[in-house]
Amino acid sequence: MVRKSPDPDVSLYALIAYYLRFLRQKHRMTQEEVGKIIGCTKSQVSKYEGGTRQLDEREADILDQLWDTGGILTILLRYAKLGVDPNWSEKLRKYQRDASVLRIYSENIIPLPFQVEGYARALLSAGHAAGLVDDIDAAVARRMEHQAAILTDDPRIWAVLDEVALRPMGGTSVMEEQRDLLLKLAELHHISIRVLPESAAPHIGLDGSFCCFELPKNVQAAFAGTNLDVGRVIEGQGEAAGVAVRFEQIAARAWNEAQSLEWIARMRT
Repeated sequence: MVRKSPDPDVSLYALIAYYLRFLRQKHRMTQEEVGKIIGCTKSQVSKYEGGTRQLDEREADILDQLWDTGGILTILLRYAKLGVDPNWSEKLRKYQRDASVLRIYSENIIPLPFQVEGYARALLSAGHAAGLVDDIDAAVARRMEHQAAILTDDPRIWAVLDEVALRPMGGTSVMEEQRDLLLKLAELHHISIRVLPESAAPHIGLDGSFCCFELPKNVQAAFAGTNLDVGRVIEGQGEAAGVAVRFEQIAARAWNEAQSLEWIARMRT
């Protein structure tokens, strides 16, 4: 089945996908031939042309040289990364579900895999007040369903939560339930929760939360952005690996697991 080219007017990523197919067909090459040149499968090239995945910088450079484009694919990719991918939320959900290993740094809220329903409702209520969420009940139901999908098959989760992310939200009963869930999850062999103290600032996580994913076939991906409206999925293998290194740098500043759980046990509710 041939994937339809996206509308090039939608975004720079869509334009890259559209132009990639245009160039391939202009040079009378098959998707399989292009895949062999850039080191991926025919199916992957099809996803690139359909706009569901993006070229990385290495692949764009190879194709620019192959087709003597003057570097246009690399230039477009560079500018696309400065903007917003309209498909970021769909991609993020897929990577969260499919990852066997997740590394999560959360600067300002308790991250999705660990949220109790009352906490999620408080967060989404703020989004509703800002005009970003239409139906709170439906949004909460979707979030909890997605959380269950993330936790299916017991993925390995390494989480570092900034101390600020554990501030009270949604009332005392909500935070007591949230505290108890964090302590329960931290007892599981496949989940590690550590707290980054405020005293660690300044550090390289102050500009926002992010997460890294390890996926089948040694594929890596990452995500950086806000929780309600804007985000960027990082699919270039070199850049995604760099985000994983950034996580380790932040984790090195955090309390160890025992210290973190002791702090969570007495956190403000």
